[in-house]
Amino acid sequence: MSTLINAVQLIGRLGADVEMKTTTNGTKVSNVRLATNEYSKNSQGEWVETTYWHSLVFWGKLAEKLERRGKKGTRLLVQGSLLYRDYIDVNNIKREVTDIRVHQFIVLDSQAANTSLLEVSSDAEEDTDHLP
Repeated sequence: MSTLINAVQLIGRLGADVEMKTTTNGTKVSNVRLATNEYSKNSQGEWVETTYWHSLVFWGKLAEKLERRGKKGTRLLVQGSLLYRDYIDVNNIKREVTDIRVHQFIVLDSQAANTSLLEVSSDAEEDTDHLP
């Protein structure tokens, strides 16, 4: 295997309304949480639902499109890559965080205003001159 791939694909619902931030150089960014569900049987043979929360990061035009199209409960299909980072919290404890940098997304809600179910929003539309 000559190529290793860092790729993630999820279908889930936004956990809150989209909040936009702007970096010091003017780039838009949005950090949101996406809920996914998994069903399994417990020791009594009953079906139980487990919800997993994923941290997503949208940059630039993707963040702007998400702000227009997404709100709490919006169902999305997202494709992206895993990002790992760490920081020191206020108690001087090192924390590790896993985010998903979204490269493209599709709004799956049929009631999403002015969007097609098949419209894909992609970061390929971004100006990537700054990338190596």
